[in-house]
Amino acid sequence: MHQFKSELHAVLALNRITLGFPNHAMRLLHGLDSVRSFFMAYRDTSNRENPFKLPPRIASLLARPGSQDILKGVDRDLSWLEGENHHLVSIFDPLYPFLLQQVDDPPICLFCMGHLPLLKMDQIAIVGSRKPTQLGLKISGSIAGQLARQGIVITSGMAHGIDAAAHGGALESSGTTIAVFGSGLDKIYPRNHERLALRILKMGLIISEFPIGTPPLARHFPQRNRIVTGLSLGTLVVEATLKSGSMISARMAMEQNREVFAIPGSIYSPQSEGCHELIKLGAKLIQSADDVLEELPGYGRVTGIKAVNNLSEESLGILCHLNATPISVDELFELTAIPLPSLLSQLLSLEMEGHILQETLGYVKASRAAP
Repeated sequence: MHQFKSELHAVLALNRITLGFPNHAMRLLHGLDSVRSFFMAYRDTSNRENPFKLPPRIASLLARPGSQDILKGVDRDLSWLEGENHHLVSIFDPLYPFLLQQVDDPPICLFCMGHLPLLKMDQIAIVGSRKPTQLGLKISGSIAGQLARQGIVITSGMAHGIDAAAHGGALESSGTTIAVFGSGLDKIYPRNHERLALRILKMGLIISEFPIGTPPLARHFPQRNRIVTGLSLGTLVVEATLKSGSMISARMAMEQNREVFAIPGSIYSPQSEGCHELIKLGAKLIQSADDVLEELPGYGRVTGIKAVNNLSEESLGILCHLNATPISVDELFELTAIPLPSLLSQLLSLEMEGHILQETLGYVKASRAAP
C-alpha cells in the first residue's frame, strides 16, 4: 500500500481516484480527521474484496493508489498549485465553506484561483437559460448587481446566457462573484469566456472539484451544479425551460434545504415555464433584489452598504469569521493570525465603512436590515 508523504498528496490522490463519485469519497472519510488516515486504515481492509462495495474502478484504484496514472495526475495538480494565487482547500481545512460541508455529497477538495476568503462569505446562486431572452439577461445582471452592492457574493457556473450575465452584473457593480467550473481550472469553458474568467479573477474567485487536466464533459455539469447551490444561501432562477439544468439546480437547492427564488415571466414563454413550476412548488416569486434580501438572515431591504470588492485579502478574511454572534479581538487574532496592530487598524476601518459593528462582547457583521 502506497504511503503518501503528505496530507496534500493524499487528498489529491483520493480526489482523482473517486472522480465522478463524491458521495463514495465522503462515505470513505466518514468519522476520520484526514485523508491520510483513510489510506492508513484502508490497508487493514484491503485483504477483503471490495469491503466498501465501491464501483469497480474506484475499488481497483484504491487497491493500488500509488499507480503511475494516479501519481502522474497528482504531480500535475501539484505543479498547478505552484502557480501564483493557486490554492487547494480540502474538506478538513478551516477555510472549507460551512454550507457546502452540509450537503450530502460535498467535494473532498476545491481547486481555487483568486480571492480565497470569498469562499466563506454570504452567497446567492443565480442560474438560468443558456439561450435567454434579452429581458432575462437584463434582469439577471441587474439583480446580481443590486445584491453584489450589498456585499453578497454572486455564484454561478460561467455558462452562456444567464450565468454570464449574473457574473457580469456583479463585476460591473464593483461587487464580487464566484464561478464554479465543470472542468479542471486549466480548461476554461466555454472557450469564448476567457475574458470573463480573467475579469472574475481580478475581483472574484474561480473554483472546481475536478483535477487539473479534466475536460468539460457533459456529465460534469450536473455534478458541478450541486456546488453552485451548496455554497449559497439560496438559488435564484431567472429563466428556465421545464427540462433544463437550471431546474436540476433548483431541485438540488431544495434538497439541500436552501431558499429557492424564481422570476416570473409570460405564460406564453417556454423560457418561463420552469420558473412558474418552481413558484407552484413553493419557490418565492422575485421582482427585485429586495425580495431576495428579505429572506436572508441579517439582511433586509437595500440600504446602500458599501460593497466588499475594494477590501484587502486580510479584511475579507476578517469578515469571513464574523456573523451575528460577537467575536472578541483575541479570538479574531487567533483565527486570522493577523498581527495585532494591523488587526485593530482593519477592524476600525471596517467599522467606519459600515461592514461591522462593535458590541460589548466583541465584533459582529453589520446588519443590513432597513431602519
